[in-house]
Amino acid sequence: MILFYKNRDIPFKLKAEEALIRRLHKNHLKLPIIEEEYRKRLAGIRGEKELDYQLSHLTDHNYLILNDLRLQQNGHFFQIDSLLISPPVSFIIDSKNIAGIIVFDHEFSQCVRIFNEKEEGIRDPFSQVQRHISLLSKWLNEHKLPTLKMEYLVAISRSSTIIKSKGSNPYNNFRVVHADHILSRISELEKRYPKEIITTKEIKRIAKQLVKFHVPFKPNIFETYSIDPNDVKKGVQCPQCMTIPMQKVHGSWYCPACHTSSKIAHIPALSDFYFLYGHNITLSQFSDFLLFPISNRKSASSFLISLSLPYVGSKKGRVYDLTPLIER
Repeated sequence: MILFYKNRDIPFKLKAEEALIRRLHKNHLKLPIIEEEYRKRLAGIRGEKELDYQLSHLTDHNYLILNDLRLQQNGHFFQIDSLLISPPVSFIIDSKNIAGIIVFDHEFSQCVRIFNEKEEGIRDPFSQVQRHISLLSKWLNEHKLPTLKMEYLVAISRSSTIIKSKGSNPYNNFRVVHADHILSRISELEKRYPKEIITTKEIKRIAKQLVKFHVPFKPNIFETYSIDPNDVKKGVQCPQCMTIPMQKVHGSWYCPACHTSSKIAHIPALSDFYFLYGHNITLSQFSDFLLFPISNRKSASSFLISLSLPYVGSKKGRVYDLTPLIER
């Protein structure tokens, strides 16, 4: 039996990048950089989905799987792509969606990608997963949880990617595999651990604590890309022609460019605010971001109240929480 105990979340950073791509002017100097990083992140997500598909066919043991797990250890965070826990042995799997040729240089502990005749250095996944095993072991010990026997694998999601090795390291070479062959590699490694060291009950206790202490990565996207928040276009975006801004007319949002009307176009705009500026919003910020006229502050207040968002503070100092609106 297999159980995906923690599924993958859409990365917060990806949603923030989407908001920037929508709201930065097309000639903004940072836009090409953001778009390139966004494409890489989407490719990574596709690779993770391919890995999840393959892992869903595990049958040999009772596996419990946790994806995108981010924990804190000694004041620093580490993130695991996939953690598979079973009674005899557990696996930390690092997923790579890399096109072209990938060369693992064991002599210098580095990884090189060759694509379109260009070489690019990337982080050595073996050093990373070995570090994660060490950190996770310490984390489990500090939280008084059972010790796990741990192995690691590096999954290359594209079957067309050519894998090469430079220098001798049979141990690591055996642990890099195309995702569509990962089940057979897991099966081979399982044979080295015939004895069950933890129970199903203990596995669930470990998983429960891991999820409890998971901390999602929510970076300040303006600091990440060194962008002035004032560079962001304000207003509601038309769902039809993507023009910003729409105008508030008689209870609806009206697009002067294509004449589309919508009663819910403000929701994506508030979603953008959430990923760019955070989950808290005041009436002043609400009015400013959705471009309510200063003379129409009362209408903005009524509209914000109608969203039935949780809040703290008195009327003038009230701060609303956008989280329920975004997670609906």
